[in-house]
Amino acid sequence: MDRLVIDVGNTRIHWRLRRRGEELREDHATLETVQACISEWSGASTEPLRVAISCLRPSHRTALEKVLHHLTAFPILWIENGSAEPVSVETDHPEKTGADRALTALAWGGLHGGVPAVIIDAGTAVTVDAVSPEGVLLGGWIAPGWDALKSSLSVAAPELPSGISDAVPAPWARETVHALGGGFETLYRTGVAALHSRVQSGLKTSTDLEVATVLTGGDAHRLQGDFPKAQVIPGLVLDGLELALERVDSEQGKG
Repeated sequence: MDRLVIDVGNTRIHWRLRRRGEELREDHATLETVQACISEWSGASTEPLRVAISCLRPSHRTALEKVLHHLTAFPILWIENGSAEPVSVETDHPEKTGADRALTALAWGGLHGGVPAVIIDAGTAVTVDAVSPEGVLLGGWIAPGWDALKSSLSVAAPELPSGISDAVPAPWARETVHALGGGFETLYRTGVAALHSRVQSGLKTSTDLEVATVLTGGDAHRLQGDFPKAQVIPGLVLDGLELALERVDSEQGKG
């Protein structure tokens, strides 16, 4: 059986199509182009297709259902928040907890795991989460991502230059675009590092196991220098969706 998993984030759609025999295609798309992208590659397959979707934007659900309904005869597995099965979260309000956070935790426990982890998902928002060895999302923090940080200042202070430069190795900048670049980079990297330290310390108080650090998301590369021992796992939300689909199909007796 073929499997299609789709992560509908705040700003983009990330999808992965896996055929029987492990043939794989992964790509990004917009809401308008996702059907064409997937149909182009899946059209030659004669296998039935199962679909799982993580959707942070409920307004996209109706549109996606319209473009995907003809691709599969099976019901689509929707994971829209932390109360969905088979994810597991221990936040106060699972129904208000992001599906992406719950799915990265599920993927860690089911595919990697063995030890607790601080999972940093560097996307439109940065989430820094505590995850148990079994893949339970214990809680965490949410902060503006790299692009959100920049755009928020552009809105509040439109007179500043729209472009920024890489940070310069000096005590201070002497030009505005350099000052902006260094300011954004320092706030972003040190802020994430502080949240990571907080979560890591909490996990260490409750276990004798080593605590792993995991980087995922589109801007994970911006943080690798600050976490040289971290495991970089691209597409962790998609991994979680695949695992969720496998577990649901296993319970229902599908192949």
